[in-house]
Amino acid sequence: MADHDEYSSSNSIILALMERILSMNDEQRLDLLGKLEELPAENLSLGDRDGVRKNFDKNITFSVQDCSYKALCKDISNGGLFIQTDEVFSVGQTVVLSIPFSDGNREIKVPAEIVRVSRQGIGLRFMKKENDDI
Repeated sequence: MADHDEYSSSNSIILALMERILSMNDEQRLDLLGKLEELPAENLSLGDRDGVRKNFDKNITFSVQDCSYKALCKDISNGGLFIQTDEVFSVGQTVVLSIPFSDGNREIKVPAEIVRVSRQGIGLRFMKKENDDI
């Protein structure tokens, strides 16, 4: 594996990754994707995130287009969270999350946008509240 000093900026890291991926055949790319999806979320770092992800492992409810769902939230950070679900959603959809406080007696409603969809679930980025009518 190459020395980390060779890749002094995030652009050169991205370029090196892209060159490696482009040199692979489709089967190798699919294998790499499968291996990346198997890694625990807390072991992944995608750079400019809003805070460090922490394990959360709590069921939360959320709504998308007037439909309510309940699913397991795997991790959470200042910028967003990951929900493990088999439901089908699209990047860009708006979600209203009901996140429970640790005391279990209260919850907070937070608007979020779906920014990633995978076989394991959806990644959401918290949105700033425009008003308190949510």
